[in-house]
Amino acid sequence: MPPRQGIFGGTFDPPHVGHVAAAICARDQLGTDIVHVVVANNPWQKSAERSVTSANHRLAMAQLAFGGLAGIEVSALEIERGGPTYTIDTVIALERLGIETVLIVGPAAASGLPTWHRVSELSERVRLAVVQPRSEPPAHVEGWRTETVFMDPVEASATLVRDLLVHRTRSEATPEVTRLVPPAVMSYITRHSLYSP
Repeated sequence: MPPRQGIFGGTFDPPHVGHVAAAICARDQLGTDIVHVVVANNPWQKSAERSVTSANHRLAMAQLAFGGLAGIEVSALEIERGGPTYTIDTVIALERLGIETVLIVGPAAASGLPTWHRVSELSERVRLAVVQPRSEPPAHVEGWRTETVFMDPVEASATLVRDLLVHRTRSEATPEVTRLVPPAVMSYITRHSLYSP
C-alpha cells in the first residue's frame, strides 16, 4: 500500500473521548502512516452561530487529549495560518509527493460536505473516510471516493460536554463529564476556568 496520511480536523471545543476513539480507529483501519489532528483556527460555520473557545486553548486541550498516541499528531497548521479555516487549504499544505490523503469525518460532517469551501476540488484531491457505528452499513457519499471507519458507539459530543460543564456546581465536574473528557483535558479546563458555570 502506498504511503497514506489522514486529516482529522475539527473545532475540538473541547476534545472528548469520542474524538480520541475515532482517531485511533481511523489510524488502525485506514493503514495511515500518520493521522494529523488539525485544530481549526476559525471554524467559520460554527463561529457564526456560537462563541468558540480561543484557538490556543483548543490546541492545548487537543495536545493533551491525543498526546502520546502513536501515529497521531496534533497540528497547529490552521491556527498558524490564521483567518477562516478551509479544509482545502489544509489539504494542499499537507500534500506530499506520492502520499495519498484521506479526509476523516463523522456522519454529520459528511452530510454537510456540499457546503464546504471549494468542495469539488477537495473531492478530487482526497479520499473520504466516514467514521460511523459498526451497526450501520458502509458509508457512501455521492461524488467522493469513500471508505468507512467502523467504531463502537461513543455517546459523546462537544455540545453535550459544554452543556454539562456550564451547569456544574462550582468548579467540580460531574461523573458524567469525567467519563466524556480525558482527565488531562478536564484538569486543563478546571485550571483555566473554561466553560465556567
